Amino acid sequence: MHLNTLHDQGRKLLHPFVRLLAALNIHPVAITVAGLLLCLIAAGFAWVGHFWQAGLLFTIGSLFDALDGGVARLTGTASKAGAALDSSLDRIAEAALFIVLLAGSAAKLHPSLVCTASLAMVGSFMVSYVRARAEGLGIPCSVGLFTRMERLVVMIAALFLADMLGSVTLVLACVLVALGAWATALQRLFTIFRWKS
Repeated sequence: MHLNTLHDQGRKLLHPFVRLLAALNIHPVAITVAGLLLCLIAAGFAWVGHFWQAGLLFTIGSLFDALDGGVARLTGTASKAGAALDSSLDRIAEAALFIVLLAGSAAKLHPSLVCTASLAMVGSFMVSYVRARAEGLGIPCSVGLFTRMERLVVMIAALFLADMLGSVTLVLACVLVALGAWATALQRLFTIFRWKS
């Protein structure tokens, strides 16, 4: 199944919650900020090695992040400023997860996380940066397998599995995300060079 189809189906599943939040008159910015706060709390749990709790909170925080845009569109409050805030806070939440992996309790057991989590974090940022830079130049550039959603799925799954299979799953997840993110960033760069106005 195509990734865009999966994204669309996910939006349809979340639409009842979007309608509920809109009916409660909750501003999209409040939802965005709440999602970030949940992800930061999740990072705190991951720091001390409470991985399944971190996975649960990251899941809820990520769902909040998926709801804010829908509420903004439904209530007519969508704006460029809101989109910029959403993207910026996404980067903070993603960085928080990788930082706690390379400096928290998991890194004491697996020193390789200092390298793998760093590569995954920078690769993730490159995926977003290349797209933003391209679109700023008027070049559409949303290709690639490892977008933010795919990276989140991998890392959240690894957090849940870390309690069952050991924290080595976090190392493997970081390797997978690093490979996928850097491949996606390079794919987007190639797309830019092949683009013709």
